[in-house]
Amino acid sequence: MTAQPEKPTLLKVGIIIESFLQPRWVRKSLENALGTKLCTFALVVKVEPQSNSEGSLLYKLYNRMDQRLFPTAATELVSVEDLFSEATVIDDVNRIAEFDPLLLINFAAPEWNEKLSNSSKNGVWFHKFGEPGFDEVLFESPTSSSTLRRLKGDEEQILYHSSSPTLSRFSVGLSNNTRYWKTAAFVARLLKEIQLGGKKVFTFDHRYGGVTHLPDNVLMGRLFFRLSRRAARRAVEKLTSFEQWILAYRFARGEFKYLMPPDGHFWADPFQLKVDGRYYIFFEDYVNSAGRAHISVVEVDQNGIVSGPTEVLKLDCHLSYPFVFEWRGDYYMIPETGERNVVELYRAHSFPFDWKPEKILLEARSPLDATLIEAEGMWWMFVNIQEEGVAVNWDEVHLYYAESPLGPWQPHARNPVVSNVRSARPAGRLFWSNDVLYRPSQDSSMRYGYATTVSKVDTLSTATYTETEVLKILPDWDTDIIGVHTVNLTDEMTVIDCLMKRKRFGKVRPQPVRGSLDFLSSANMDDATLKPRTASAD
Repeated sequence: MTAQPEKPTLLKVGIIIESFLQPRWVRKSLENALGTKLCTFALVVKVEPQSNSEGSLLYKLYNRMDQRLFPTAATELVSVEDLFSEATVIDDVNRIAEFDPLLLINFAAPEWNEKLSNSSKNGVWFHKFGEPGFDEVLFESPTSSSTLRRLKGDEEQILYHSSSPTLSRFSVGLSNNTRYWKTAAFVARLLKEIQLGGKKVFTFDHRYGGVTHLPDNVLMGRLFFRLSRRAARRAVEKLTSFEQWILAYRFARGEFKYLMPPDGHFWADPFQLKVDGRYYIFFEDYVNSAGRAHISVVEVDQNGIVSGPTEVLKLDCHLSYPFVFEWRGDYYMIPETGERNVVELYRAHSFPFDWKPEKILLEARSPLDATLIEAEGMWWMFVNIQEEGVAVNWDEVHLYYAESPLGPWQPHARNPVVSNVRSARPAGRLFWSNDVLYRPSQDSSMRYGYATTVSKVDTLSTATYTETEVLKILPDWDTDIIGVHTVNLTDEMTVIDCLMKRKRFGKVRPQPVRGSLDFLSSANMDDATLKPRTASAD
């Protein structure tokens, strides 16, 4: 008789709420936690609502305007009562000890964190937002942070941290909507971390934490003034200029040559291949009138374009990021097909112009910028996957592994392995230098595609992944260049894209590429860092 594997003991969790009506993101958080099959909601503690000021008159006026102009779903109230069918419901916090919960998760007012921090073995878990989004809009801060924390006595720990983009310079609600939906995944991720043996946490004394207050009328007056000034500045920008992605390439350490798209197009996401001594650059060719892009290729040499650009792949959806590679004598491409919710592999039947679908490698929610690397005897795929409800897919990269690029692909145990808008989304091929593996990623904190982060891969296995940022490639060589979000480096050629703010009238004269990119070379790398320029992930 074959022995049956023992079922894991479910963690006894207590939930603190003021009402069974909760925001949609809270319901999603609870559903995700149950979906791990690692916990059970053994106890629900219904507490009295704490007195909570709705803020100043101007603050309430701004909120009403924001909700009307930019409606969002994350904070809509829905019932969660059906999720507690097996839980005991109490309204006396003094009875919590009778049920001996392993931990409490607080979705009520933050005042309950301190009051109940010693009521379970592992204290109280809670999400930290402060008054989320307001300071980011007022001061035009590029990122918004969200954390899952634990309080036990006076010791507070950050269990999970993520940085999201501040999506609007005008609406607090738009940025918060994405942040709330992403935060709904944190509890489930931490439960899985506990099963895997935990992770490093940041600990500090709760008594010295800051206190967040709602903005008063003076602060709100400053906000309204700044919003008016921003709106006027933005209107002038639209009348006098437009933005366009362009390409640049260089051989070895020579000067970069720009590749300028025609009117009505932008070119981005360049990937180079050398075949039979000839150099090809594949790229996203976006057509403004169509509202989407196809994949094109151009052949180049030291003097410029040899032939092309030529359209090589066009579908009924947007295409970008043509990750091209050679394997066992064949040439393959993985274009971004996020609209179809798949990562799809194409094979060249006649390189470089004829590509046919070979295999679907992965099905997921809006997978973006799949990037493969062979290392440690395995194939690895880095790809951004979008959480439900999140507006943009910029800030969480997932990792998969397989024995060959054809799959089958297995998810990494600690997905997403990076949750940070400054260093998550792939920005080109991983590359080796001095036996060290480096990963380029997008920094979309200041704006989409603002900069490229280069990180050293510290550990890469099916159980763990860590990386350390060592270089920030900034758009710092020309005042009209405001973004650089793809960098592909080989021994012979480097290709990049860059976002140019172009005047509607006058000629285009981009300056020679300098600055951060001058430090991207083997000569400047060592085993720890790219010394000339460093920047922390936070």
